[in-house]
Amino acid sequence: MNNRYRGRRRRRGINPLAIGLCVAVVAVILLAVNIIMDRHKKPQQDPEPSGPVEPVEPVDPTPVDDPETPEDPVDPTPTDDPETPEDPVDPTPTDDPVGPATYEPIELTGEQQQYESVYRIGNTGFEMYTYVPETAERYAAAVNEAARQMQGTADVYVITVPLSSGVTMPDELLGTSLFGDQKKAESKVVSMLGDGIKAVPLYDTLMSHRTEYIYFRTDHHWTALGAYYGYRAFCQAKGITPHELTDYWIEEFPGFLGTFYKDSGGNGEMGANPDTVVAYHPVTTTARLVFTDQNGQETPWKIIFPVGDWRADMKYNTFIGGDNPYTVITNPEVEDESACVVVKESFGNAFVPYLADHYHTVYVLDYRYWTGNLQTFVRESGAEDVVFVNNLSALRNSFLMGKLRGIID
Repeated sequence: MNNRYRGRRRRRGINPLAIGLCVAVVAVILLAVNIIMDRHKKPQQDPEPSGPVEPVEPVDPTPVDDPETPEDPVDPTPTDDPETPEDPVDPTPTDDPVGPATYEPIELTGEQQQYESVYRIGNTGFEMYTYVPETAERYAAAVNEAARQMQGTADVYVITVPLSSGVTMPDELLGTSLFGDQKKAESKVVSMLGDGIKAVPLYDTLMSHRTEYIYFRTDHHWTALGAYYGYRAFCQAKGITPHELTDYWIEEFPGFLGTFYKDSGGNGEMGANPDTVVAYHPVTTTARLVFTDQNGQETPWKIIFPVGDWRADMKYNTFIGGDNPYTVITNPEVEDESACVVVKESFGNAFVPYLADHYHTVYVLDYRYWTGNLQTFVRESGAEDVVFVNNLSALRNSFLMGKLRGIID
């Protein structure tokens, strides 16, 4: 009890003045603390630069516009911009904006089997291909010499036709060791042509139609549809208007079994799925064709000949009577006396019929059999255009390149 009372007496003895003094001291201390803390907060809120803090500011809105910081991950001028390719010396860059990634894919399905120079996938054959620099250079040299000889006399066009193994081959095998990159091959050939030559490369054109029926499955040639896309590219290079597919009368000849079928030893899958040769008759109905065979015999013929009852391996010959040394097509509906000379191998057969609507006369020379001189022929015929049509496989054949050079020298 004494303790409790003793305590009570102490509480009653507190001096009010002392209490007030304590409160004042505490208030001063709190004010000082707030001032110190406030001073430490201000540099983070201050919009003005404050020494080394600025470069590491995580919300800086301006680094993406700084031309001195290309490594910035949000740089608005990415290095794969098609206007600024990374490799300035590669003529066929892999990041070409018009490349395989823009085309419809083709999947690898079906049984695979390799024959000598033919690779079969299911019911479709493909020619194995590698680029041969020496013969490609001989080809470019030959057409360059022809263009030099005819400078001021005729315009020279060069049409390079890729093989099906470079276009309709399934993506998984496209450009592998068995099937070389035909886009690069075409680009190399075009790069060797002289400035006066009008090149008509077709790789990208045909790739944009690669899922269409532009090559035969049992034969190494392109179809008339593939040749039609080549014709449109030629018209663009020449500056003339092509006909539409709907303008032509179409005739079909089923049951075609071509070179791939033969090279496969008569494979059963191909035999059970023969090709159909689709032919587009020229719009003109009055054009006439005469060919001269290897015996020198002249024969009037049809530009598109009905081959429905011909042997299965002969139906590609519906186009201009097949492979003859010399062929002439005359169209009286074209009255301007215009003329062109087509220098070709068999790929040219499906291409030539489309030209009949645009020239008064189309002369066709198959350099494998024709033995005249091209410069003399062009001068005497008065032709204004000379069109070389060759597939990429022919450009690696030394014998054929020798034959071509033989009509130029």
